[in-house]
Amino acid sequence: MALLLIATALLGCAGAEFSPLQHLGGNSPWFEGPNVFGIDPSPPGGCVVDQAAFTSRHGSRYPDPGAYYEWTNLSAKASQALLKKKLDFLKSWKPVLSHPELQISQLSLGGYAELYEMGVNYRWAYPDFYTENTPFALWANKYSTTVFRVVDSARLFARGYLGPNATTAGEIYSIESKDPRSIANSLAPSDLCPNYEDNGGGASGTTWAEIYLPPIVNRINTLLHGLHFNSSDVNIFPYLCGFETQIAGKRSPWCDVFTDDEILQYEYAQDLRYWYGTGLGTDLEKNMMLPFLTALVQRFVDGPNATYPSNTSSSSFHPNPLIATFTNDGQVNQLAAALGVFDNEAQLPATHIPHNRLFRASRISPMRGTIGFERLNCGRKGLFMRIKLNNAVYPVANYQDGPGRSCGLEKYKGLVAEKMKRFGDFEVACGVANSSVVPPGTERTFLTDVGLPFEEVRAP
Repeated sequence: MALLLIATALLGCAGAEFSPLQHLGGNSPWFEGPNVFGIDPSPPGGCVVDQAAFTSRHGSRYPDPGAYYEWTNLSAKASQALLKKKLDFLKSWKPVLSHPELQISQLSLGGYAELYEMGVNYRWAYPDFYTENTPFALWANKYSTTVFRVVDSARLFARGYLGPNATTAGEIYSIESKDPRSIANSLAPSDLCPNYEDNGGGASGTTWAEIYLPPIVNRINTLLHGLHFNSSDVNIFPYLCGFETQIAGKRSPWCDVFTDDEILQYEYAQDLRYWYGTGLGTDLEKNMMLPFLTALVQRFVDGPNATYPSNTSSSSFHPNPLIATFTNDGQVNQLAAALGVFDNEAQLPATHIPHNRLFRASRISPMRGTIGFERLNCGRKGLFMRIKLNNAVYPVANYQDGPGRSCGLEKYKGLVAEKMKRFGDFEVACGVANSSVVPPGTERTFLTDVGLPFEEVRAP
């Protein structure tokens, strides 16, 4: 509870005054998504949640090497300036990393808090899902041999969720998404897709940057003497707001440099970055997580009591009703594109902000950004699927006639199958069909077979 109170104080809450920390796209610390549809997140009357899943981005982190290099350059540049009051902190500002050689790219203390608390909250949300000291499987994208923020996020969640016996009861299946045997059978399928390209927002992102950034640069430069910031300098100010706040545990002075309207313009730049980089503004990239979503939905069709035979051992796998998976922001955004909740949204314009847009990257893939799924068992009414983005319910665009605007489970399975059919053969689309990259008999199995050769088992 103490962690939640700290986070609320830093980020603000629904109905409170404007908080820039809730409008930084992928650079926001985690916050609970606003209830934009006004749907009660509790199970509808007559229904119970008998199975749930989530796919989460790793928790808040320290900057990557390139970003940290920008920070140190900015610090050196700012030290030469004569500043007006609003920017007087810059004269002595230094990056907040205390031991960058150990911290860069890894989870920060803020990330530790987010993930541990997440585990506790999921345990409280579904109290009947877990029995003490029984096995609990989680899956995590391996991501890197030197950067462990995704696997560490799974570890911290497990410790919060399982409690004191986490290290003996928990099993984290770290999936090597770059192993050719894992094609379309991992938490980062794009890693084995040579035709995949995240363009960072492409031409639309560039057009918007050329519109919104120059006036901000000009305004800020009027506050300086002996120093001139350029667009590249100014573009990282909101980034610093988000990162410094979650690293230090107190609101960064960078959060007060942009006006509220300028923060919203930056947020839209983040929307364009994700929409046209890996989301619904793309042709190939938006389909990358469809194989995973297909396998996940099948787990819901199988139900919470299903048992799966292993192809590599004599033992069977009886998973927990909670399916816990961790990956990176690109994959979370790809999954958001496949869900169906944004299917009726128009393409985002490059020249102005559509203020009634449903897609906002800040509400989808902030640090620890989480897409949740719930199987609603509504007795004689049947089984339904419900989707939550950072705890807020988002109905499927064209299928919301179930309790609480949920979607019939079989209908949702059909929707995902139709998307997969339109996409076609994953290996052909990615450009690896009939090559040595793809082994014969590839299937989407990692959620049901915990003995695959491209997985490593790690303890929390």
